[in-house]
Amino acid sequence: MTTNNESRPSVTSALSLAGLCAGFDDPVQQSQQVFRRALTALSEPGTLQTVPVSDAPERINIASYQLCLALLDAETPLWIAPPLRTDALVSALRFHCGCRIVDQPEQAEFALTSPDFDDDLSQFAQGSHEYPDRSTTLIVQVESLDATANWTLSGPGIDGMRKVGIAGLDARWPAMLSDNRRRFPCGVDLLFTAGTGLMGLPRTTRVEI
Repeated sequence: MTTNNESRPSVTSALSLAGLCAGFDDPVQQSQQVFRRALTALSEPGTLQTVPVSDAPERINIASYQLCLALLDAETPLWIAPPLRTDALVSALRFHCGCRIVDQPEQAEFALTSPDFDDDLSQFAQGSHEYPDRSTTLIVQVESLDATANWTLSGPGIDGMRKVGIAGLDARWPAMLSDNRRRFPCGVDLLFTAGTGLMGLPRTTRVEI
């Protein structure tokens, strides 16, 4: 027999979830779909991939949110840039992914940020020659991925050259990406997002303006 006192925690728990941003309706299938799009984006740099329309917490675009839902779990520490770090986002990711939010960029396996973060890409985990996979993957929210194609990409996964447009990157970015490539096999990989679109830029890609 359940007493009144015993029933209260379940009511409180239900109320605490009010306003929580939804995750995937079918977590296994949808996570696999988004994961494959992320892999394609990184293996074919500069190609535009898209995810389905869904809800997302305030300040976070749909592609960023779905990448987090697909890529994060209890074993993947995440750093969120302060302008994007809201209670709604943290609550949703902890509930749906169980991920740990870290305070320092170098502690993170994944980082969620806008392009105007302080410092440069070297502040994130770079991996090592023995373990290059122990580096941070950045999810970077930009203004758009369909702007005027003013960047030329070349390198693995690209047949010759590929023209892309990534709007919202300040003047520091060409030098940061060049330095990142020179650190190979160390360095970071990047996933740029805008709305439902995402585009990969791994550390092996050469960028020319």
